[in-house]
Amino acid sequence: MTEIKRVQENGLRFYQVTDGEEIIAKLPSVTTILGQTKDMSGLERWRKKVGEAEADRISNLSMSRGTIMHRIIELYKTKTDTTATAQDRLVQLKEVAKTDDEVNEFAEHENADLYLEEGWKMFYKFWFNSADYFDTIKKVIEAETFLWTTKGGGWAGTVDNVSEVVDGTIKIIDYKNSRKPKREEWVIDYYLQASAYFIAYWDMSGKKADGAEIWIANEVDNLPQKFTLTQSDLEFYAKEFIKRRKMFLEKHNI
Repeated sequence: MTEIKRVQENGLRFYQVTDGEEIIAKLPSVTTILGQTKDMSGLERWRKKVGEAEADRISNLSMSRGTIMHRIIELYKTKTDTTATAQDRLVQLKEVAKTDDEVNEFAEHENADLYLEEGWKMFYKFWFNSADYFDTIKKVIEAETFLWTTKGGGWAGTVDNVSEVVDGTIKIIDYKNSRKPKREEWVIDYYLQASAYFIAYWDMSGKKADGAEIWIANEVDNLPQKFTLTQSDLEFYAKEFIKRRKMFLEKHNI
């Protein structure tokens, strides 16, 4: 039976794929590849401008509320009655969340109340605009699922969502949160991430997703942003992702 285990080596995240006692592959994570090869100059300028302490506060808030937002969305899509009204599903969600281990583990964090409140705020931005977001999903195929491939040298990661949408096509869907609205040139790494999941899902399932959507809730706007990729877009960005993977290997002499 094939199993996947997350491992850390020299501060880098890999996924070890085993079949019984046999190690089939050790694959770098998608987010590690991108994080280790992106241009950090803009981030460094921002950290210098706001100060290290404030930069850490903002980064920790974004990461923590993003984790909570992801989990709440997953519960909403998989643990509530999809035939019920949005309001009834919200009631169900709140009950489910009360006993959910992943949500409740934040209760022990130093800033638990803030992180939980902010995570729910981001979820609500999608919920209040359900017609453009949640209601477009007809059937969830995968949710927070490990995907891996040996194509292009190999990589692995956790996809937020693969769903059949109302028009009958299959979409890779990724959820994000941010402080302010994003320009398209700022989200290219999100495109690369989606393309990596596109290839891995295709390899594992034999099904080729028809496209991808990046959903981004931000602090400023009530309406989240949605960036859409076609199948051709994903194939293009997959080639670019493979180049970034090569850069990652060269950087760390792997």
